[in-house]
Amino acid sequence: MTPIQYTATEPESGDEIGRGESGDTPDDQGPMSQARTIEIILDRSARANRTVPIRRLFLQLGEGRDTQPGALKSLVASRQERALDLYLLVAAITGGPGHAVTEWSTTWARTIGLYDEKTGASAVSRAWKVLKSQGLITTARGSHRRTAVTKQMEDGSGPYEPPMQPGERYLQLPFEYWEMSLHTKLSLAGKAVFLIALAQRKHKFPLVHNRISEWYGLAQKTVATGIDELLKNEVLESAGFEYFDSLAVRSGRGSRPLYRLVDPFHQRGLPPAGLEGFPDHVWSGK
Repeated sequence: MTPIQYTATEPESGDEIGRGESGDTPDDQGPMSQARTIEIILDRSARANRTVPIRRLFLQLGEGRDTQPGALKSLVASRQERALDLYLLVAAITGGPGHAVTEWSTTWARTIGLYDEKTGASAVSRAWKVLKSQGLITTARGSHRRTAVTKQMEDGSGPYEPPMQPGERYLQLPFEYWEMSLHTKLSLAGKAVFLIALAQRKHKFPLVHNRISEWYGLAQKTVATGIDELLKNEVLESAGFEYFDSLAVRSGRGSRPLYRLVDPFHQRGLPPAGLEGFPDHVWSGK
């Protein structure tokens, strides 16, 4: 069955950046801006809760001691920031049946801040190639020289299905990530640590450098940089300390800093503070 194709923006009459929707070049206006292009894409997503569900498999595979880093590690290690940016937008727009979107490369290029047609098209093509190598998307030739991009499962295992199974773990990336310009303010390190923070199912949580490095495959320097950026941009804030027994310190009591995500960048669907770990029906009233 041929997947239903969702067009993120109004069709352009040409394949060139700088042409308006009527086919004429706007007087003294230039191409549509990066912010406006992303705004239209998000509007077309029709997501009522204004968040993008992404399975935790994108960050980490397996359970317990058998965990290993997911696709995020490869994107960060190979410095594929544009590929990550495009993947997050594809995830946002492909929520409908078929989980596909058809657009010009010039449209996608604007979302990552590139306006030169040749440079933008090449950058987008390279990003699609990276995402395809991870099994995160497939591409096909669309109409009018556009490309159809179909989202795949976050672990690259095959055709995408929305997270619906009981207990299935996923994070929800809020639209404010784009609307408040975090996608341009944060580096690749900041974006990666933000996704990891969103996956934490507690109001307060530690971000221990060596543990994050081990669990998600990021270099400890990358983790430190990401935390600093999130604090600087008021996405993350300090939330005291957590104390624990440890023979690794002379006193026998170790400590580590705790953090929380600041509204509107916080995790969605958390139980009230103090009720983490209780079944949903205890705090949801179900």
